[in-house]
Amino acid sequence: MPDSQNLRYEAHENPPLLTSLGYGFQFSLIASVTLLVTPVVVANAAGKGGLYLTWMVFASLVVCGVSTLIQVRRLGPVGAGAVLPMFTAAFSIPFCITALVDGGPGTLMALVLVTAVTQIAVSRWLFIFRRLFTPTLGGTMTMILSVTLASVVPRLLETASADDAVGAHVTALATLGVVAALTLRSSAIFRLWGPVLGLAAGCVTAAGFGFYSIEPVRQARWLGLPGEWPGLGLEFGIPFWTLLLPFLLLGLVISIQANGESITQQRVAWRQERAINFRQVQGALSGTAVTNLLAGVAGTVPNIINPGIVSYIQTTGIASRKVGYCIGCIFIAVAFLPKASGLLSAMPGPVMAGYLIILSGTLFIDGARMIIQTEQNRQKVLVAGICFWIGVAFQFGLFSLTDLEPVWGALLQSGITTGGVAAIGMFLYLEFSNSRRMRFQSQLHINSLPDLNEFIIKFANRRGWDTAMKNRLSAVAEETLLTLAPLNLEDDEDEDAEDERRLVVVASSDGPVADLEFIGGGDEKNLEDQMRQLQQHDLETPVEQELSLQLLRGYASSVQHQQYQDTDVITVRVAQPDA
Repeated sequence: MPDSQNLRYEAHENPPLLTSLGYGFQFSLIASVTLLVTPVVVANAAGKGGLYLTWMVFASLVVCGVSTLIQVRRLGPVGAGAVLPMFTAAFSIPFCITALVDGGPGTLMALVLVTAVTQIAVSRWLFIFRRLFTPTLGGTMTMILSVTLASVVPRLLETASADDAVGAHVTALATLGVVAALTLRSSAIFRLWGPVLGLAAGCVTAAGFGFYSIEPVRQARWLGLPGEWPGLGLEFGIPFWTLLLPFLLLGLVISIQANGESITQQRVAWRQERAINFRQVQGALSGTAVTNLLAGVAGTVPNIINPGIVSYIQTTGIASRKVGYCIGCIFIAVAFLPKASGLLSAMPGPVMAGYLIILSGTLFIDGARMIIQTEQNRQKVLVAGICFWIGVAFQFGLFSLTDLEPVWGALLQSGITTGGVAAIGMFLYLEFSNSRRMRFQSQLHINSLPDLNEFIIKFANRRGWDTAMKNRLSAVAEETLLTLAPLNLEDDEDEDAEDERRLVVVASSDGPVADLEFIGGGDEKNLEDQMRQLQQHDLETPVEQELSLQLLRGYASSVQHQQYQDTDVITVRVAQPDA
């Protein structure tokens, strides 16, 4: 996380206009080149060149530009109100190619809309999915997607290899080598420019072997509306049902990615440490869902939050929304420059293949790092490894399954379908088979304290804990309840409203440590931030309103407060007094 010296502009601060334009143009130039790789690969590999390819490039830029503006501006519950530029989802390439080849543009449209509906559901009920949408599941899915993405590389090399096998492979290696060299041994700025320079080197190499022509660029207009919209002709044939489950899982993966990127962006976008705003995370998820609604209607590929924005903020020290507005507007402006987009539309397959090899490796490492850095449960790490190899086995046909219906046959040939479903099933099994979790439910009111104390004592007795631990757990429960349901209500009307709210407490243990999860209401203040402020300004004699916080701070090992649109979740970890 950057300190106050590194971060020059927070989200609400306004840098000079020329500074905003300069940084916005720099990021847009870096992003737009790699952003267009996905639609170009999908259209070319599916044999849908010409006007359709030109339209997909145009639509991808416009959709990403408009959606970036939505994320920055925030319209009601839609959008994060932060710099979260949108980007095409490269890991969706193999599924989009199959949708176009087997079903056509109408099938791809319908399936991209399916991913959007999935993301809308996740954003609305994020607090319900919070146990499933963990970095471990996200990391497992990401590793499996790296394998499915790598399976596209041979197809990209086939066409060029038929005419010049040596030239195709040298071009791919040149692209891969330049990207790898700049990524591994260069400054932060050059690492950001690595993919752009690598693609440029690949195009120069391809031109030397004679299979990259800039003639389409010369013939393209400087300004105009390129391509032709394929129309809103949704197709629901066998190809749609065959790919429905993979695209549902893609929707889950995109939601997990958006969840992680939004959380990480918040951590680097403020000078002072603060609790994660999960209402903003929900806004980012709903903004991503709207992006894919637009992508589906426009007939282009699914979109995600640009994974490079966190590195860019850390490198430049600028998280201002003003820069986000510039990025979105530049994306839209570039879409109406056919010559600019034509440079990438004509990019040869071997160049794309070299870039995708690096991207596949990066995806695998990112997924593995998510699991290793965040997961302490050995059972869940084991599940991640098993499900990854299940995905690999089915993706590369290690299991020969014949005489199956077309839909089932296609599902079992996909790594993300087999490995993803296995991962979700195993993680849910571990979650619901945990018999050491106890649950309490009542009205969210201070009058519920006696019943809550009785529940806490019963929980401690089952664990065989002593009186000191029981007293500590009871004190934590009381102070947390006082925080969620304060004593001083303004009037009877507020009291009636308080009585209608519900409190759910989930108690579990990890060895000698207790975890208490309080699910209920609360006010706009975040408990984590309040306790952090108390720690920074420690007073010898706390005021009455801060007494509960001081006591809770003394009893608890850690406190996490997640505020969603309709629900607050406070997780308190309590260790044995002698620890």
